Parts: sequence; C-alpha cells; structure tokens
Amino acid sequence: MIAELRTFVAVARLGSFAAAARQTRLTQSAVSAQIRRLEQEFGYGLFRRTGRSITLSTRGQAALERAEGLLAEYDGFKAEAHDLKVQGLLRIGTISTTQTTIIAPALAALHTELPELQFHVLLDASLVLLSCIDAGELDAGVMVRPPFGLPAHMNWTTLATQKYVLIAPENISGEDWRHLLNTQRFIRYASGSFGGQIVNRFLKSQCISTGDLVETEALNTILQMVARNMGVAIVPHIFPVSIMPNIRVLPLGDHAPVRELGVMTPKGPTSPVKDRMLFHLQEAALAHEVFVPFTAGEEPGR
Repeated sequence: MIAELRTFVAVARLGSFAAAARQTRLTQSAVSAQIRRLEQEFGYGLFRRTGRSITLSTRGQAALERAEGLLAEYDGFKAEAHDLKVQGLLRIGTISTTQTTIIAPALAALHTELPELQFHVLLDASLVLLSCIDAGELDAGVMVRPPFGLPAHMNWTTLATQKYVLIAPENISGEDWRHLLNTQRFIRYASGSFGGQIVNRFLKSQCISTGDLVETEALNTILQMVARNMGVAIVPHIFPVSIMPNIRVLPLGDHAPVRELGVMTPKGPTSPVKDRMLFHLQEAALAHEVFVPFTAGEEPGR
C-alpha cells in the first residue's frame, strides 16, 4: 500500500499520470492501476477526470493530506530502521519467473535497510523449494501455491495472481484458442511442476487433447520455442510474455486458470528480518504489476 500512496501523492502534486509515471519510474498503465486499486480499496474516486486533465475530488483532497502524513511517519520509521545492526544469513528460494521481478528488487531494498544482513538465494522449482523449507534448509521461498493443502507447520503469504494465456507464433493466424490447441503441436509446461499441474487440470476440464511436442519446466524456454514456430503453449501471463517478439497472446476465456504466487515460511515467532522481507517482497510484487494480466476485451500483448 505504501507504493500506491506514493504514486497517489505524485499524481496529485504533478497533476498528470504521465508526469507521475516519469517521477516514479513506472509505466503509465502501472500508475493508473495503482490509483484504481486505491479507489477500490477506499470505495470512492480520488480524482475528477475531464478529458486528459485530472483534479482531486473533495475526498481525494482529504485523502492526500492523510497519505502525506502516513508516508512521513513511514519514512521516519524507515530512517530509524537504518540504524538497526541486524546481522546473519537469510536463505531464500525462488522460482525462475520471480527472480528478477520480485526477488532482486526486494533484496536490494532489504539490503539498503539492513546492510549487515547477508543472503543466499536458491533458484529451483516450487516443489524443491517446499522440500528445502520443510528440511530447514531455507528460511523462505517465493513459489507457486501448492495444489494440495498447505502444510500445517508453514505459513503462506500471497504476493500475486496470474492468469494463464495461450501463446502462439505470430505467423499463425486465428483467435480461437481451442482450434489452435487442436491443430498445432503443443509445448507443455512440465506436468510435475505446480504450475504445470494447473495447465493439466484446465485441459482436462475443457476436454482438450493436445499433440505434445516438448515438455519442460523452463518458461523462458517455452517462450523461445513458440517464438521459433515449434508450436503453441499455455503459460502464466508473466512479464516476458508481453515483450517476447514473434509471439501472439490469446486469452483463454472466462474459465482461464490462475496461479497464485506467494511466500512460504516455517511457522514460528516473528522477527524484524522476516517482517521486513515480507514487506519488501509484497512491495516488489505491487510495483512490477506481477498480478495484472490483460482482461477480455483488451488488446493482447505481443
């Protein structure tokens, strides 16, 4: 919520979503999404929109004063936290699709706040990370929520949700995702992974049989194969999907599957390190729009 409040203050003071985007180093769509989330949370509009101009609503003006006060208090708390001399090693695991969008910025922010803290980062599949946490080899893991009940001795903190989409080579025409799955070779997200099991359940629920060509757990490899005309695939709508050249992105309709990303930690007493780690992971997820896929009716990303 701190990120959204900072964005709100920037828009209010600069009088422009575009100017706020430049100041906060976010995309203009990210700024708009953060303002929408605040308005949904508060239950009222913060701005009056007339064409391309915006002005604060009456409630928005009151909210601005409170937001600036809250941010001042938070920044004061953060300055005090800089004086903490927390030492030790934080062992954290991550899946490949969150290492740059969530883990890297979160740990950078945590290092600024707690410079004496050291990190060990393990990159692996969700199932492996879960086993490492269970064995006491990791303090936390950013992963896909397990498709089974959560272990009683662990805590889960949700960071993001991502819809799955169909990706196809750009030179293959057609908007009917069912037809493409029935006529093109299929590059399958590995069935043994938590994310791949979501794809399997979706295909089964839709009574679709695919002509599998490749099965792999590496989403970046899947994107590269699709871009090289090897077939189509169903993947979560992660950031690389939107910028990968030579692919088209098709929504899977009202029943599109969704994966939940979060942090798994062992149950136990809280600590400053754990609390600040969770805070910065949540802030990184919000700032990078990890959970905002396109919706039906919007132009699919390329």
